[in-house]
Amino acid sequence: MDILSLELRKIGLTEKEVSVYLAGLELGPSSVQTIASKTGITRPTTYEIIRKLNEKDLFTELFENKRRLFAANPPEKLLNILRIKKRESEEKEREFVRIIAALESKYVKSNGVKEYKEKEGFEALREIISFSSTQDIIIVNPQNIAKEIKTAVFDVKKRLGKINLSEFNSKKISGSLMIFDKTLFFPSGSSSGFLIENPLITSLFKSLLFEIKK
Repeated sequence: MDILSLELRKIGLTEKEVSVYLAGLELGPSSVQTIASKTGITRPTTYEIIRKLNEKDLFTELFENKRRLFAANPPEKLLNILRIKKRESEEKEREFVRIIAALESKYVKSNGVKEYKEKEGFEALREIISFSSTQDIIIVNPQNIAKEIKTAVFDVKKRLGKINLSEFNSKKISGSLMIFDKTLFFPSGSSSGFLIENPLITSLFKSLLFEIKK
């Protein structure tokens, strides 16, 4: 796959969609059979791909001397895909922020969150990381996390040598968050934080982050 095809894949097109779109640009208005022959993709599959590309405003159906043809729209139409993906990402991020605010409000008011301070807080973090069933840790807005808390994490990383850290930055999320396998940790200042130990809520946060980063 060439560089151009790889770049088109990055904006969400499948490999076959890229092949059909590029063939359409090269051939101009053509029949489904002609495009299928150019790409080496079966005619029924090519037609289905053209239909999907038409929904994305990348292909146009037209008639010429009663012949049904299809033409690839100009590359500038690709910007529409990026705009749509950006809007979807922003909406998912806003939803993520709303959920964080709702959880913080509900659990803090009902004392459903464990609060840790000073040395106890660091020891709680170390224990969670050390006995976690997975060594994958997601950190939201790591730049907002105090040095002391980062040190607590990296101390365990040095000892275990198998922690995988993934960082996610968002200007729309004012605070920070650390996501473990079954636990959420909301740092508060340099020496305290709140823990929510709930696998369902943790799974929800992971899913939302995955959708935002798409």
